[in-house]
Amino acid sequence: MTSYRERILEVIAESDVGLTTVDVAKNAGVSKTTVIKYLSVLSSEGKVEFVEVGPSKLWRTKNTSAKCAEERAAASKVEVLPTVDIGFCNDEDKVMYFSFRVNSDQICAFMKRANRCYL
Repeated sequence: MTSYRERILEVIAESDVGLTTVDVAKNAGVSKTTVIKYLSVLSSEGKVEFVEVGPSKLWRTKNTSAKCAEERAAASKVEVLPTVDIGFCNDEDKVMYFSFRVNSDQICAFMKRANRCYL
């Protein structure tokens, strides 16, 4: 017999996009209160995470987003581009950060263009 913890992790892992707390409870056959308790513990351990979609939280295993991106790339035989974080600031302490996936050859061209633009 599997524990509540194992059932909850298994149900979440089977989902492609994540599940609401109510869906986790229904699919695992556990009360919503118990699921909330275990999700809190699993989240603090780094085993699960949630994404806010409108008023709902979708729970998923911690590596779901990276795993899905790699699986999509493998299926379409497209290279997964690295994530680049770039920050811009001016003399007035206004800072703007961008995080995106980009081909490393395009970074220099982007930075040159950004130096010509001022907000």
